[in-house]
Amino acid sequence: MITLKFLGTWLKITGVAVLAAIFTGILVHSPGWRTVVTIVIALVYFGLTAALWREWAAFRRGDGGYSYQYIRYGRDE
Repeated sequence: MITLKFLGTWLKITGVAVLAAIFTGILVHSPGWRTVVTIVIALVYFGLTAALWREWAAFRRGDGGYSYQYIRYGRDE
């Protein structure tokens, strides 16, 4: 179940990153600023992906030492 929640959260983050990149292409006309904004989007995306991956891997190993959780665990009601 944790894998499905991980994939769901990761797909949401990926969708937001893609939309941000599309809006960057539409709204920013200067090549220099477009490059800067695209790099910032990529850094945030890869940072969130790495944090999700670490949380998923720690949960799979049985570690529970995280003070922040990006994925909400619990029963689906």
